[in-house]
Amino acid sequence: MYEGGRVRGNMLPDVLTSQLRDEEAGIPEGLRVVRIAVHHAVRSRGLGSHLLAAIRREFEGALDWLGVGYGATPELLRFWRENGYRAVQLSTTRNDASGQYSALMLDPLSEAGADLRDRHARWFASRVASMLADPLRDADPDVVRELLRSVEAPVELDLSAWDWRTVAASAYGPGLYDAAPRPFRRVVLKHFVDSEGRNETLSPREERLLVRKVLQGRPWPVVADELGFHSAGQCMRALGDAFEPLVDRYGDEAARAEKRRYVE
Repeated sequence: MYEGGRVRGNMLPDVLTSQLRDEEAGIPEGLRVVRIAVHHAVRSRGLGSHLLAAIRREFEGALDWLGVGYGATPELLRFWRENGYRAVQLSTTRNDASGQYSALMLDPLSEAGADLRDRHARWFASRVASMLADPLRDADPDVVRELLRSVEAPVELDLSAWDWRTVAASAYGPGLYDAAPRPFRRVVLKHFVDSEGRNETLSPREERLLVRKVLQGRPWPVVADELGFHSAGQCMRALGDAFEPLVDRYGDEAARAEKRRYVE
């Protein structure tokens, strides 16, 4: 598979080896959940989660991982995340059947499975911002929000004092996002992926603004129109407001000093 061969029925190791260049991904043993369905009359009662828990109990100790691949929607991403699966990839082309980008997720059953999931989660976190700025630029912002929440990996900000002054000045002063987008992207990625730092200070609309403008780099007038802002200027001001709690949560002394210039 690493050299381009196909093994029918092994979509997950195929993608992890051939597309993501991990030759070791074919060594751990796992199974993919291909279909799961609950009759509409008895949905939202936990039956799907009960089925997945039973499957996990059956194979724990015998396999290294369970996995799944499906056309990503916000609802499905939440369901699989709540059942212990974590995202390691989002396809860059839409699925012919669903019309959606396909999410790949893993649930480790052993140390080898955890190693596989963890390294691909780290690699995914390192490249997803650039993916969203190019091949996934049209991905639904709510899919992106839930996808990033499904990634379990550290995100290092690694921002300079100048970077933080730029971000803090955009939030609290006269700074502009357009002058230096990169540090803004790192902070937004941290916000979505960092489960410990995540809270409810941002509204869904504000998070969609972070996705559309900062991660996907769409033009201000397009973002303003899509999210219901009266003008591009109002949209810009809303982005600054959305960054205030992020600067407060993640900013260093340079960010705090910049903030004090405008609020004290």
